[in-house]
Amino acid sequence: MLLVLLSLLLFPRVGYASKKTGANVAYAKLTHSPTGSVRLSYNASTKTLVVTAKLVGLAPSSTHPAHIHAGSCQNPTDAIKYPLTDVTADQTGQGTSTTTLKNIADGIPATGWLINVHNGPKLQSADQEISIACATILNPDAATSVDATFGPSTSSNENAVGDSKLSVENNTLTVTLNVSGLVPNSTHAAHIHAGNCNYTQKVLYDLSPLQVDSNGNATKTMTFSGVSSIPATGWDINVHYSTDLSTQTGYNPVLCGNVITN
Repeated sequence: MLLVLLSLLLFPRVGYASKKTGANVAYAKLTHSPTGSVRLSYNASTKTLVVTAKLVGLAPSSTHPAHIHAGSCQNPTDAIKYPLTDVTADQTGQGTSTTTLKNIADGIPATGWLINVHNGPKLQSADQEISIACATILNPDAATSVDATFGPSTSSNENAVGDSKLSVENNTLTVTLNVSGLVPNSTHAAHIHAGNCNYTQKVLYDLSPLQVDSNGNATKTMTFSGVSSIPATGWDINVHYSTDLSTQTGYNPVLCGNVITN
């Protein structure tokens, strides 16, 4: 008996706790898509202007007309100053465009230019003409090279914002999605994709349809069984221009947010 007591004191039994089954929680902040940048480089000797645009978050394998317009992104005009080479995107929605404009006598102005990227692939309908990304060009120092950032335009759905909460408990994923600033009474496709907002990939979970109320707001909660956890990275949430994903125009991702775990 003494030996047993000594062994318990010297070598206490190891307890094996049961595996924790608490919820795995993550969040996503949804902001305007696509995003990107543009550089304007002017050569005073040759009077040429090179415009290089790079965007992410476009529809896969899409084509987008682009122009330099008069005005600013806050106060755009329909007046096209110079047409640009179409932005063409790869299968992950990463797009580029490079244009060389000739006979630009006065260089890059201090104000009064904006660059619009349109929904496309042509400009044959109002939905195709929508500006999905806009960059205001500012050059107060009369520089020969100017960089600008693409952000939202004043077009419908392009100033929407949103958030999402995701949780897993008992192998069930619950997703709550909240969006504001969409066209009142419109309907949109929404998904959880593999990848991230810079490199979005296949659809993992379908949150469609997202129905918008008369105030431009939408809220939806869905559950998916057979999900054991949320990855630390590798998921993003997209809200699309419409529910018709068979066309580039309808597929246009107006919002994107990377899913981030606690």
